[in-house]
Amino acid sequence: METLAEARDKILSEITSDDADTRREYLTRFEADARSFSELMAEAWMRWRSLDDTIEKSEKLAYVSGLVYMSITLQIQSMKLLLSGHTVAAGNMFRQVLESLALGLLCSSKRQNVLQRFIDDQYSTNKAVRDVIRDAAQLGVLKDGLKVLKQAQDFYSKYSHPTRLTFASVTPLSGKGVYVAASFDEDKIFAYEKEISTRLGLAKTFPSFIVAVKLNVEKW
Repeated sequence: METLAEARDKILSEITSDDADTRREYLTRFEADARSFSELMAEAWMRWRSLDDTIEKSEKLAYVSGLVYMSITLQIQSMKLLLSGHTVAAGNMFRQVLESLALGLLCSSKRQNVLQRFIDDQYSTNKAVRDVIRDAAQLGVLKDGLKVLKQAQDFYSKYSHPTRLTFASVTPLSGKGVYVAASFDEDKIFAYEKEISTRLGLAKTFPSFIVAVKLNVEKW
């Protein structure tokens, strides 16, 4: 049985290290996926740049551009957390990716009137994905993007509160001892593959979401 000092040192190491060893384990198996993700998100970034150039000095539409920028940033950070072994934190952040991207879409449509309600703190942002799915045709969301958004919403809502999924995420399955923070578990490869695949799926449709935002903005 470990001593109090050993437990203290382990926890201190976890909260002050950069998780390099754990990340190396992930990249041994998922480096090609990480590169594909980077390529796709680079395209999304350039689409956002093009959108941001059209905003000019409109304070309201700056919110729209900012939400798209936030969704890109959170998407990248979520992948980084995942590849660093923080699966629960990565899942929570990925839900924010979905909601901020959906919110950007809703706010880009003048007909929706969501932007002003958001500015006035009168819009519940946890309804954003639901509302985009409901009004997808009006917002210009393509079928593939809608499918990805719906599937991801259904899965990642489980990260919002403690569930069996959360329990499984922090429970070792490989029999190599317990962990208190970042981890890589050989017996969870299937779960990791699903997490990576979901982020890649959204990354593939990210540019089309941003194009839809830009088209909506052009109608103002």
